[in-house]
This record gives sequence, C-alpha cells and structure tokens, in this order.
Amino acid sequence: MSLPSPSDIDTVAVAVPDGVGRLIGKRVPLERYADVMRDGLPMPDFHLVTGLDNIPYDDLEITGPHTGFNNGLLRPDPTALRTLPWLDRTALAICDAYGQDNALVEVAPRAILRRQVARLADIGMTARTALELEFYLFRGTFERALKSDYRDLQPSYHLSGDNDLLVSGYDEDLIGEIRRSMPLAGVPIELSQGEGGPGQHEICLAHAEPVEAADRHAVYKHGVKEMATRRGMAPTFMAKVDEKLPGSSCHIHLSIAEDEGNALGEPGSLSRFGSAFLAGVLRFTAELMPLHAPYANSYRRLVDGSWAPSNLTWGYDNRTVAVRLVGTGPDFRLEFRVPGADTNAYLSSSALIAAGLAGVERELAPPPPVAGDGYGTQAPVLPQDLGEALQLFGGGDVGAEALGSKVHRHLLGLARHEFEVSRRAVTDWDRRRGFERA
Repeated sequence: MSLPSPSDIDTVAVAVPDGVGRLIGKRVPLERYADVMRDGLPMPDFHLVTGLDNIPYDDLEITGPHTGFNNGLLRPDPTALRTLPWLDRTALAICDAYGQDNALVEVAPRAILRRQVARLADIGMTARTALELEFYLFRGTFERALKSDYRDLQPSYHLSGDNDLLVSGYDEDLIGEIRRSMPLAGVPIELSQGEGGPGQHEICLAHAEPVEAADRHAVYKHGVKEMATRRGMAPTFMAKVDEKLPGSSCHIHLSIAEDEGNALGEPGSLSRFGSAFLAGVLRFTAELMPLHAPYANSYRRLVDGSWAPSNLTWGYDNRTVAVRLVGTGPDFRLEFRVPGADTNAYLSSSALIAAGLAGVERELAPPPPVAGDGYGTQAPVLPQDLGEALQLFGGGDVGAEALGSKVHRHLLGLARHEFEVSRRAVTDWDRRRGFERA
C-alpha cells in the first residue's frame, strides 16, 4: 500500500497496537511523515503496560516507574500504510514498537505474532488467517450509554436478524458504509450478515498473512466505532453483553500451506502435520486461554448450548465444537471458535499457532472427531473463568517455551491485573441476587 497523493491526504495517524488491540499513537501533518519514516516517532511506552482502562500499570518489567516510563519509538511498517476513508484527508501508518536502544520490543503484540509466523516459516510453512467478527449495535452514543450506567440499552432493531435480509437491512445505512469503506482502508470484506441477537451483526474479513490479518482486525474495530459514532450509534465488541443474548465471537480461520500444497491435508484425511497441529490446539488451548479470552466477561460466552464452545472438541463442519474443519482443496482449513469479539487478534493468533506447533513438536494425535453434539462429550473443558485460566497459563510450560519467558511473564502480569480488577467488581447481578436474600 502506498501513501495517497498529497492532494487527498494532509494528516497521517501514526499508531501501534496495544495489549488490548487498540490503535495507540499520534497524528502528524503529511509533511512530517518522511521524518517519521526515517527517524521513528518518539512516544511514551505506556501502551505496553495498559489494560482496558488505558491506564498504565506500574509493576511490570518492561516499563514503569523503575524506567521512568521513558519514550520508545514507533517505526512505521511501510507495508501497513492505508487510508482511512471515513475520516477527512487522513491516512494510517501502523507501526512496530522499538525501545530507546532501537531494538524491536519483543513483548509488543505485533512482534509476538511475527515470531510465531517465523516459527512456521522455519519448517517451510506459510499461514493465512481470516477473522469473523460479531458485534451488537445500540441506539445512542457511547456517552449516553455511560451516563445511563449501561442500563436500558436499545438495540438498533428489536428483533433477531440472524441471516434475515429484511431485519439486518434496517441497519444497512451503517453496515453498507462499513462494507464499502473498509476495502478502501486495505481491509477487504467477504460478507456481512445479521446474527442471532437483536441488533447483532457479523462481518467477515478476507484472509491474509497473520500479521496483516491482525492489522485489519484492529483497523476494522477502530473504523466501526468511528463510523457508528457519527450516526449516534454505539457498537460493542464485548464477548457477552447480556446474559439473555447470544455472545459475540471472533472465529479465526487458519490455513497452512507448504510447497506440496495444503499442509493440513484434506477433509477426512489429515496429514501427519495437520493431525499433530490439531492435537496441539486441542491439548494446549486451555493453557493459553488468557490470550484468547482476556477478560472476566469473555468466559460468560463459553457455556453449553451457546453457539460457542465449552470444551475442547473438533469435527468436520460442526458448529458445536471448538475446532471446526471446513473447506476443500487449498481452502481446507480449521476454524477456531474459542475467541470472542473482545480478543486481541495478534495475541489470539499467536496462541493458536503456538499451540499447534507444540502438538507438532510433541508428535501428538487428536481424539476422534465429533459428528454430533459437541457439548455432550466427555472432552476436556475450557477454563470456567479468568482465575482458572490464569492458573493454567502461569503453571504451564507451552507459554514460556513458545512465546519466550520474557513475553510469558509480561502477558501473565497483564492477565493478573485484569483478574484483580474483576475480582473486586460488584455487579448488578450480585445486587439482584443477594441484596434481600443474603
């Protein structure tokens, strides 16, 4: 992607994905961008140690009071430059994070995913991922939702639009703009459809090399929020916005190729590599869950009968399992159904590849596929909450081996902070259940 002509662009947003997957950075005039490309853009390294609140934690190794929260450098990736057509005269330069020593910061999400992709390359494999993202759309702004303490939220339409062209079409003014604008921002769209909850939509992003696919995921979520806000609407990518409504997912479709063709094999006949890779995903996903399900709310979605997995099963074209194998020929791929729409695609894609490669290295074999209801099997279950996931992540060996001990410690520290925040929360459900009866 090249920079549009100066007559079309006068501002470049220079940004890096943080641990949540948000775009964090600064805007510079177009005439300054050449300097940024040459020298990098100095920016405080807070983005390495923030959670959902975007407030830096002060006890993590990579930066904090002990370092003086000093500046790092954002260095634009020339392959990740794109326009933002929903903003006036603006381009976006996605960057990699560098330290004051001019070395790549290994705990930054983009760097973490690059290393997992490189591990595949080392054994002659290339990967492509495609992401399916669901979200709920509500009437009114984010500010209005905040002022109402997120109560009495009104969906954009009052009925489920699950594959219903009429119902989902009531939001076509916004959804159509998303479909038309995203390709102009380097985010090709496969399709949009209504989903199972009132005001719930799914938009599928086209497949790409994993880092590029994760970049698209970040740009997409950013753009959906900006376009919706202009219309006085509020989208949410929470995994579970209401206990009575379906959750919102981020299914990851992963294909792996080698010189001979599809490295996974073919339907009904997995290759030796594909069989071991699948076995690794099933064996080690529970240990890497904080990278797929980073918040307490993430686990509300992962329950029986919810169209989201609750255990570690697989099957061919089966939507009740954790790993669905689908497609034929070069399109034969695994659909990983564990992550919710709240996931950071850089980290979840990293964990998916890391788990699969651990299975290959250990020459694991998967259990038989599930042909019927995956919820009724005796398969190992996914962690029930963030606390259990945190224990498995901290006590397992795959995270440290595959990601590196420094990265593992860093991600463990971020997850511990998120768990402590959730452990102190008093919810509406707590009050409804216990105010009188406790």
